[in-house]
Amino acid sequence: MWISKIELTNFKSYPHAELDFPEPTDGKNIVLIGGMNGYGKTSILEALYLALYGKDAIIHLARAGLKTDDIKGYPTFLERAFNGEAKRDGQDSMSVRVVINRTKTKAIDIRRRWYFKSVTGTWTRDEEAVVREVFRDVPDTPKKDGKNGFLLSDLLDDHFVPAHIAPFFFFDGEEVKKLADQARIEQVKQGLEGLLGIVLLRQLADRLRDFEAGKRSTVSSVDEENIQRMLDSLTADQARLTELQRDSSESSERLAQLKGERESFIERITAAGGGGGDIATVKDLVEEREGLRSNQRDVQKQLERILADKLPFHLMPRALLTEFKTQLESEIALASWEAECRSLQPKRDKFEWAFLGASTPEFQPGLSPEQLAVVKARIETAWASLFHPPPTNCAETVVHGYLHDELRERALSFLGSLSVGQQDVHDLLSQQRSLVEQIDELGRKISRVEGIDRDGTLATLKADLKRVSDEIETLENHIRSEDREVASLEVAVNNTKSRYLQEKKRMDDTSPTRSLLNKSERVRAVIEEVVPLLFPLKVQALATAMTKVYKQLAHKDQVAKIVIDNDGTTRILGKTGKDIVFDRSAGENQIFATALIAGLAQVSGVKAPLVVDTPLGRLDSRHRANIFQFWTSDSNRQVILLSQDKEIDTDFYKRIKDNVSATYLLDHTDVGDGIGRTTAKRDKYFGANR
Repeated sequence: MWISKIELTNFKSYPHAELDFPEPTDGKNIVLIGGMNGYGKTSILEALYLALYGKDAIIHLARAGLKTDDIKGYPTFLERAFNGEAKRDGQDSMSVRVVINRTKTKAIDIRRRWYFKSVTGTWTRDEEAVVREVFRDVPDTPKKDGKNGFLLSDLLDDHFVPAHIAPFFFFDGEEVKKLADQARIEQVKQGLEGLLGIVLLRQLADRLRDFEAGKRSTVSSVDEENIQRMLDSLTADQARLTELQRDSSESSERLAQLKGERESFIERITAAGGGGGDIATVKDLVEEREGLRSNQRDVQKQLERILADKLPFHLMPRALLTEFKTQLESEIALASWEAECRSLQPKRDKFEWAFLGASTPEFQPGLSPEQLAVVKARIETAWASLFHPPPTNCAETVVHGYLHDELRERALSFLGSLSVGQQDVHDLLSQQRSLVEQIDELGRKISRVEGIDRDGTLATLKADLKRVSDEIETLENHIRSEDREVASLEVAVNNTKSRYLQEKKRMDDTSPTRSLLNKSERVRAVIEEVVPLLFPLKVQALATAMTKVYKQLAHKDQVAKIVIDNDGTTRILGKTGKDIVFDRSAGENQIFATALIAGLAQVSGVKAPLVVDTPLGRLDSRHRANIFQFWTSDSNRQVILLSQDKEIDTDFYKRIKDNVSATYLLDHTDVGDGIGRTTAKRDKYFGANR
């Protein structure tokens, strides 16, 4: 795999340049591009990143050691990269083309183009990346990045270099100095993060955080704590209501059982002579008394209902009650009118379509777009006039939004049944007094007819009868009390349930977004948990690869191996197994950093070219020879070196000439207005022509 072409058009100081590179064969795997500082060497490396990775290149350019404006970002970078001559001449585009040969017959041709305003040179935010797969010099149908399911990033992940590990293959060697000046633990951590895709995970976490912030601004404000409190209250009241209903059922069964026992005691008392021989007397009196007591309970319930349900409303000012009733009626009318409007909306759409979509009769002359817009506006106004303004009996403002339509109807019906007169209450009280007097009189009659207890049996039966009767009375009082609590709870449950369902509906309307937010937060939590666990996966392989490369690059032979702990701590061990402490000279540290980058590239398993800007900046002659030997050790890996004259000079070039497949020399000319022009001269190098 090798890069066979880099073509620059209106990119930085290049009006147009084509650099063609041959296949690395016969030990010739080095490409030399020479240029003085400021002549455009780094621009070639930047162009490679931008062509392949687009806006994602900004992040990886910084990791590769290239300077970017982190604050202004991608648009500013592009506007500064737009060629000055092109901007002066009013041109409006800039492009970079990269051709990658996978084999002699298969290639990937990538061209990314950016568009600018011809007057100001401002990027229009419009760019396109067109990819062609080439077989035997015949290009396939072009594909656009992001169109019809095609993604350039997927293609690069599968067949070239994924963006997150690109800095191991394309980097500024001069900036390796800064990497070398860092603590080694930080070097290794940064390298492992790139190799394991942790950079991508952190980018994903940041994008998820931005996504969550954006989505939360669109979600309507809902007091979830208040909804939860209502649900807790509703759940507790429903549980209490269920408990009361169950207890009421059990109490009713117990009451029926006690009444059976009382019936038995009455029969036994009568049989024992308690009724003076008239068996039916005591039984009939007791049954009559129970009937009166039942009537008494009914009267009591009617009075309680009046007090609980109707009397409070009679204590309200009549004007307030009338206003409440009127508001309910107007809200019901408004709901009915809105429903009618909604039901007729499809007919309005059908009418507009039929009117504007009809082909005959034709408008003569034809309508202009402005006239057609006026016609549409007239249709809209005419249709709206059928419904607006709403009928006069509709509410202008919905005050009782907590009531749905059915509850409004029920409330209005209830208000209509509130009427209660003074005579009604007076009659119920009189009926209650009469029943009490009748019950007392029957009690006295029962006592008179009970007879004489000769052997104590009757007294015992009477005591049992009294005990059961008292228990019946206590149980009946308990049932009445529970009935009152049940009635109160049913009202409370209905009101709370209505408010809860209304608020829950508001929350449910945004539930898809809330669900997405919850999923996003969970993914970010997983990322934070997983990242520390990823380092041990590649530590040993990286240490082995770094050891091999370090031994090739360093001219000190006492190094046995490099050991990396899971936290990134790195130790260099001698042949005796003890740590070696170097003086951390500039050259030694650069060799370590270079070994780290080479080791990461090897562990990644990607067989891609190396592109190195300023490759030998701070190395002595022996280290230069060693690192060059390392670059040529794999004769099938293309190595493109962007060098200035003090790194790979004429003498060093002559020593390595047999490994060089192509050379270019960058020539720079000042064309005025502070604008420079760079041209690439093939088969040229500093002081040596091939």
